[in-house]
Amino acid sequence: MRWLIAKHAALEVLQRLHTRHAALNTQSLETTLQGEGVEKSATKANKAANHLLFTFSNGYQPTSLNGAFKRLMRDSGLLNDADGHNRTLYSLRHTYATLELLRANTDIHTLAKQMGNSAAVIEQHYSKLTATMAADRLA
Repeated sequence: MRWLIAKHAALEVLQRLHTRHAALNTQSLETTLQGEGVEKSATKANKAANHLLFTFSNGYQPTSLNGAFKRLMRDSGLLNDADGHNRTLYSLRHTYATLELLRANTDIHTLAKQMGNSAAVIEQHYSKLTATMAADRLA
């Protein structure tokens, strides 16, 4: 298991998701995220259902959010990137890494830990980006 350290802005999004679920309003967001606080008489299936935070507005929780993401990208005209490749939910991982490095918010070693990679993997995929970021200092 690996701990995820989310951005502070994620809390507002999680709180908004939590408040839109009437079934979750009887417990705190923290309790929902920890999977506690459901009546002891609930079955395992009902207990799990009471803690679904990432659902559609009708309460349905898909087994994967890939389809929903693809429809969102298609409907917003953002399905293809500049090279014509389809954007995927996984591509957000690349976006996150790129933005963290461009903004100089996070060093490669910390970013590697956060993403569950080695620093070598981050360097392999983003070495051109980091050299470009240092252009002003190198020139």
